[in-house]
Amino acid sequence: MTDFWNGIPEMSERLDAVRDRMKTVVGSDGFPLADAIQRLIDAKGKMLRPAFLLMAGRFGRRPKDLTDLAAAVELLHIATLIHDDVIDESDTRRGVSTVHSEYGSKHAVLAGDWLFSRCFRLASDSSSPENARLLAALIGALCSEEIHQDLERCAWPRSERNYLRKIAGKTAALFSLSLRAGAVETKASLSNIAALTRAGYAAGMAFQIMDDVLDYESSQGAMRKPVAKDVREGLCTLPLILAVRACPGRIEPLLGPNKPDDATTEAIVAVVRESGAMDAARSRAAVYTERAMREIQRLPRGAARDELHTTIERLLTRTF
Repeated sequence: MTDFWNGIPEMSERLDAVRDRMKTVVGSDGFPLADAIQRLIDAKGKMLRPAFLLMAGRFGRRPKDLTDLAAAVELLHIATLIHDDVIDESDTRRGVSTVHSEYGSKHAVLAGDWLFSRCFRLASDSSSPENARLLAALIGALCSEEIHQDLERCAWPRSERNYLRKIAGKTAALFSLSLRAGAVETKASLSNIAALTRAGYAAGMAFQIMDDVLDYESSQGAMRKPVAKDVREGLCTLPLILAVRACPGRIEPLLGPNKPDDATTEAIVAVVRESGAMDAARSRAAVYTERAMREIQRLPRGAARDELHTTIERLLTRTF
């Protein structure tokens, strides 16, 4: 487990159980690329989505083992990462080789599809029909937003509203679903379900904005993926949008119809860092974090609320 869960040992243990369940599922049915997927699971990401689902379950009135549903949510996430890596032609993910770099794009796409099928099976066996339907709908939305993003590659769209719409349909939607699903499965009150759903949306928005900030700011060792990965792939995220707004004369000439080379990428990163865009983007993330905190304050007092509060607070101050 990453250092993110230091200080919350119970969550680390529960996520270890989720990881073990995922590895069991992936190792079943003789799937030929199981080893590659298990290496990705063992690379130990933060596993925020299953963690949120498990946390939300603590607000319910009927305790339930949510390990399988949490595993389903994380398998869905890993499937999207495998597909993203194919689209972005990434060589590494979480510090290990990507599936397509070892086995080719065709097999990687099929591996992601297979994981979707495992996700659906786990969800249908372990959750209510409502949550299974929500997962299915979410996959459709994720695919749609990914296509929108790919069509805009190297077009460098400058609209902050367009950027927020895209991350709302991807990261924020899955965070929100994770918290909602955990609460629904354990029969939480309608008011708690609503608060957790809104908190998840706001937390997902903050998380993705911070992820895009760190893409320009962090080191490859900390992030376990190449620095400035998005701009190298022709993607325009919030720091770049805000930098164009602040320094159009310096950065516009660097944005061409093709993916930037290393020298141009370094120049873009330098302007973004000098423009004040990083602090401006952090401020946007702080606004969403505060919205999430307000929703959390609506929940019953106790250890469960404190744990959720601490986790979302860490999203704003993380460096990886």
